[in-house]
Amino acid sequence: MWGSHSHAVTTRAATVLVVDDERPLRELQKRVLTQAGYDVHAVEDADHALQWICEEHPVDLVITDVMMPDVTGDEMARRIRALRPDLKILFVTGFSDRLFANQPVLWADQAYLDKPFTQRGLLEAVSLLLNGRLAS
Repeated sequence: MWGSHSHAVTTRAATVLVVDDERPLRELQKRVLTQAGYDVHAVEDADHALQWICEEHPVDLVITDVMMPDVTGDEMARRIRALRPDLKILFVTGFSDRLFANQPVLWADQAYLDKPFTQRGLLEAVSLLLNGRLAS
């Protein structure tokens, strides 16, 4: 007789690293994504983001503002990709023309979301990057 043991499959929530120098936007993204079930770590600049990546924390997706002081989001993305070429990156910007001036073509596993964006728009962009489809 076969046992009827149910083996619970444990899957960790996708981990998202939010990088934005504007605290209200950073906190909004963290709250929306956390409520949607993601494990979210939020930092205010590229230095903190790179430190987090270098410490080898699990990260599935980086959401970064493009226009930040010191290091722009696209430059930070290049540095992150040197360490973790497989990492997915979502650029959030009110200046998509500036993003494409610096980086005319997005790499695989990259996308951008125009500011201002809705909570639904953010969640859809994250789902598409992580899963290749919209969350149901």
